[in-house]
Amino acid sequence: MRFLHPKWSPLLLAISAIGLCLNCLPLRAAETLNRVVVEADDVDLAKVTSGGKVVFASSGRHLVSFQAIDDDRRTVFQFSKSDPRPTLIVKFTQKEIHRISLVVGSESGKVDIYLLAEVPRDPSDLDRLKPITSMVDLAVGRETSADFAPQHAAYVALRWAPSAAHLGPLTVAEVSVFAKGGSPEIADALAATHPPPPLDLVSGPPIIAPISP
Repeated sequence: MRFLHPKWSPLLLAISAIGLCLNCLPLRAAETLNRVVVEADDVDLAKVTSGGKVVFASSGRHLVSFQAIDDDRRTVFQFSKSDPRPTLIVKFTQKEIHRISLVVGSESGKVDIYLLAEVPRDPSDLDRLKPITSMVDLAVGRETSADFAPQHAAYVALRWAPSAAHLGPLTVAEVSVFAKGGSPEIADALAATHPPPPLDLVSGPPIIAPISP
């Protein structure tokens, strides 16, 4: 058996180190792609501390529906296992929004997202509208976002079509609605929400008026 001369050892170590770094680059790039970048002037209007309210949940315990917007991923809102089309509608300070993000606490199928001026009397009315965007294959505990041209709205509706492979109840950890926070309109609205609103956040829905194209 032949052994490498000792003077080659530093060179081999250097080559090995370079190869290891190159092998790590794709993994680090993939991690970066999964991070949601929130700009400094973005305001999450959906949160309870920003005046956000859950005004409709198709099932589950309505009194804890605020856990989907409490800015704490450790708490989740759970829909009923028997709910065929889990639907959640969040009200926020009316503003031009440009991003929706979502963190689920369980396996989730496709979710359609609608921007509305008012909420529907019947959630099934949403199925006749075109969603602003849809999300599929959401990873449990990881934030998924959708960006779009700024649109004026006062409500965001999320309506799931769970996959056939999904057996347990759907849980939602966080819903976020982002707008630029530099305008006096947003500053005045946020100032009016301190202290945070009470936790009886579910009320009956009025008439539908779609914003989505």
